[in-house]
Amino acid sequence: MIFNEILPSPALKPFVQNYLLVHLDYVPPDFQTKPYPTRIEQALVFFARGYIESHDPQSGIVSKITSNAFFGQQVSRLNFRTFSDPDFLMLMVIFRPGAMYRLLGFSSNELTNEFCNAELMLNAEIQSVNDQIANARTYKEVIERAEAYLLRRLRTVKIDAHPIDRIGELLFQNPTPFSLDWLADQSNLSSRQFERKFVERMGVGPKLYSRISRFHQVFMRKEMHPDLDWLTIAVQYGYSDYNHLAKDFRQFANVTPNVMISEYAHRPEIVITL
Repeated sequence: MIFNEILPSPALKPFVQNYLLVHLDYVPPDFQTKPYPTRIEQALVFFARGYIESHDPQSGIVSKITSNAFFGQQVSRLNFRTFSDPDFLMLMVIFRPGAMYRLLGFSSNELTNEFCNAELMLNAEIQSVNDQIANARTYKEVIERAEAYLLRRLRTVKIDAHPIDRIGELLFQNPTPFSLDWLADQSNLSSRQFERKFVERMGVGPKLYSRISRFHQVFMRKEMHPDLDWLTIAVQYGYSDYNHLAKDFRQFANVTPNVMISEYAHRPEIVITL
């Protein structure tokens, strides 16, 4: 079994942030639901064995995710439930900011908070890749099959990188508030042009994108350092006070900070010690 983040080959680093490879040969029935608070992430997901249902706690909508899916920028919490018989194998290709827009060639805001059928958006070859992943004999081979496909696909990309992609990287790594005028100036665009093109490439506006990034970094900081109190972490990341932080948790996690940490501690990969 494995639950691991893997870096891409050098040729794919301009497009791929990392891979998430998950293989579970057993999921305890009592621990099948995984909370997924909002994060900066656009991805291509292969469910090679088993499948996942997505539950939106705000709308109550439950949907089965297709075997090959593009996941647009998340803006609210989701809960995932894993179904496997007898085992579960998933590979998530997490793109760098702007890369999914370049790959698909149309506005990323059309995919925001959606899992979309990748086979309909690309072509039937992607199911062949899924089959190759399902039949791979090693985890190394799983990555090799996906990378061979991505390298073929990316040779056809006609949309160039843009300064806005670098701004996306900046806000991903350092979500400290910046003025819209300053960000636009770094991209050689007017403020209106910058915001429009940012939404086109990232799926959401720069302010929301930065808030999501900051929220997720705070959440990960607390999970890795449970001894730190929330106020200390909030101030470190530029929140005015705990209530300011708790407001973001209500929007992006649908619960209070402490409840989210408690729920996240019981996700399947922790319970079965991967």
